[in-house]
Amino acid sequence: MKICFLGCGIFQLELEKVIAEFKQEKLFDCEFSTVYLPLRVHVDLKKLQEKVVQALDEVQADKVILMFGEKCHPLFDEFLRGYDLIRLRGSSCWEVFLGELLPDGKARDPKTFYMTPSWLVKWREFFDPGWGVDEVGMRQAFAFYDNIVLVDTGICEFTDEDILEFFEHTQVPIEIETGDLTLFKNSMIEAVQEALCIVK
Repeated sequence: MKICFLGCGIFQLELEKVIAEFKQEKLFDCEFSTVYLPLRVHVDLKKLQEKVVQALDEVQADKVILMFGEKCHPLFDEFLRGYDLIRLRGSSCWEVFLGELLPDGKARDPKTFYMTPSWLVKWREFFDPGWGVDEVGMRQAFAFYDNIVLVDTGICEFTDEDILEFFEHTQVPIEIETGDLTLFKNSMIEAVQEALCIVK
């Protein structure tokens, strides 16, 4: 059976690590493929819809697991109707990665922006001046937040210079907390089980 993970490029580093672990641990007897859409399509809902539908029409797989948060597009339920998809639970990529609570079990602060190392690596793809999002727009986007928490899942290395550059563009203080990919991996296991119609 062929299963395709289709979704936002923000998931690429974590998803490829998890898929590699699936193969190493021999968890599933199926073939996995991935299709990632560029982060910048999020700034244009019409473009996001077009790209998602186009990718769904072109993908070659028995089952598709859609890698977007539930609220990444307000019309997901409408324009995805008719496609046989596995949808993830979580309003945003942050909830798909980390759940509704922080690694220490505390509730999230609505005035805090939570991010993973993938966000730190890929933020330039989202805030692309060519798509109408410049440095001023970026600061406006982060003006609501009092601080930023980078949850280090260990997926990739980053430097103090990377953090400083992100701060210079947002002007919001950044803290680092330790986390892992346990919840994300478990969510991917559940999605593949659903695709394979495995009943617990």
